[in-house]
Amino acid sequence: MRPFLVTELQAGKLPRWGLLLLCLLYIVPGFIGRDPWRSDDAAGFGVAWAMAQGDARQWLMPEIAGEPVYDEGPLPFWFGAMAIRLLPWLPGHVAMQLAAMLALGLMFVAVWYASYRLARRPGVQPADPFDAGADPVDFGRAVADSALLVLMATVGLIARLHETSAEAAQVVWVAVFLFSAAWSLERPMLAGLATALALAATVLTRGLLPALALAGAAACLPLVSRAFRLVARRWLSVALPLGLAGGLAWPLTLAFSPLAGAQTHLGRWLAWNRGQFTEFEWEGLVFYARTAPWYFWPAWPIALWVMVRWRGRLDEPAVALPLVTLGWLCLSGLVGSVSPDSQMPLLAATLAMLAAIGLPTLKRSVTSLIDWFAVMTYTVIGLFVWAYWLAFQTGFPPRMAVRAAALSPGYLPQWALGDLLIGLAATLAWLALVRWRLARHPPTLWRPVALSCGGLVLAWLLLMALWLPAINQRNTYRDLAARMTLQLPGDYDCLETLSLGQAQRATLHYFGDLRLGHAARRCSWLLVQDIGPASRQAPVARDGWTFVWEGARPRDADEKLRLYRRS
Repeated sequence: MRPFLVTELQAGKLPRWGLLLLCLLYIVPGFIGRDPWRSDDAAGFGVAWAMAQGDARQWLMPEIAGEPVYDEGPLPFWFGAMAIRLLPWLPGHVAMQLAAMLALGLMFVAVWYASYRLARRPGVQPADPFDAGADPVDFGRAVADSALLVLMATVGLIARLHETSAEAAQVVWVAVFLFSAAWSLERPMLAGLATALALAATVLTRGLLPALALAGAAACLPLVSRAFRLVARRWLSVALPLGLAGGLAWPLTLAFSPLAGAQTHLGRWLAWNRGQFTEFEWEGLVFYARTAPWYFWPAWPIALWVMVRWRGRLDEPAVALPLVTLGWLCLSGLVGSVSPDSQMPLLAATLAMLAAIGLPTLKRSVTSLIDWFAVMTYTVIGLFVWAYWLAFQTGFPPRMAVRAAALSPGYLPQWALGDLLIGLAATLAWLALVRWRLARHPPTLWRPVALSCGGLVLAWLLLMALWLPAINQRNTYRDLAARMTLQLPGDYDCLETLSLGQAQRATLHYFGDLRLGHAARRCSWLLVQDIGPASRQAPVARDGWTFVWEGARPRDADEKLRLYRRS
């Protein structure tokens, strides 16, 4: 059974410059021009900064300003630390953001080539009784372009990928695994090396559970697909042993390291890995069911259509590879203790590859629904971004101006010609894209998702161009660190910390150059982080300590930093 007739659709070539421009507009905004923000982004930078400023101990045992980090591997932070050292003329966080941008580009390349290699196979090529359609190379390129467009159009993914965190890095290794598995059908031995790299990198990034999920997908593919069965022996005989050896390299180095605390760090890391394996929890399934419809739009309805349309040919590698990988990753998310919001980005590449296979068979009504949703949603978003930004800058209308100012209290709006021109360019590009989509053109395979991808990318660009300075001031700890530094004498020894989060520890140490202590050191100063109801109450009296100062970021009533001096 062939999936569709070639006369229904043309492969159509998406201009290379257009695809590359979309990728750049997706990657660069959101990284350039901002500080490390709280949560995983700042914590990931803190680990890399400690490595770049430290020696072999920090590179072997990840830490943030002297506090060990056991719940992540060191690999993504090795790359960030190398970027910081290789680019000493740049601020440290900018150098690491450049490394994160390169990693994001690698993910796009891996997804494109994985889709391209699978789409060139005879079982995926469209029926062409008159020998008048596109050749396999052109059709493969069209499918690969579509997979990349669907991936960039995924609504919930874009903010997560613009972080310098281990979760964002793990998305890259999933994409490398998908590429290596697709490549195994042509060059199984070389692909085995790439698969081993993806498995080892996963162990050194997010631990054993996601690595076992990818290894399970690789082992199950020969059971599902005859094409993978033919290359399984040569592929897996290289991938699994080398992946195991690569994943064990860092833990074994810790086990036999003469550095003090290395074995303790290994034990805590192994305990964290054991803690990831839990029983099935219904709460995770409920979270997926509630969040997935908007998070994975527009990929999930097209991927669901593929499962229905290809139900008799699920052994085809173009369907089997993303479907089996999706199943194993979902299973690891349901039985593991990893938060679902950290697990969901790992599923995006598999859904995008499935959706790309289903685009040629979409009904016109479904295509129109996706286009209508994109036009309405991103046009409304653009209007809101412009309206509130103009109110913020001009003070009119007053009610909108007050609401806009409340997003970042204390920030003084400024007219920046460059940002304004970028925002206008993004708006005009969106209008031109809508006009192009409504014009009469020969139907192409990637056309149904062009509006969804372009709308999200251009809305992201517009938001980052106009609102990034205000958002950055709201989320950075730069000013708070400067105010705290003024309270400390120049010759203070160190600060003990209590309940201080990893993100706060990283950014305060980076921006304020604060000498934060650790458990084995007695300091003359104490820094306490109060969150929730405790932050809205008076400072707690502590025996042996005198309260000196408290501070918070603008519009953050649920977090206060309080400074005490030893009596």
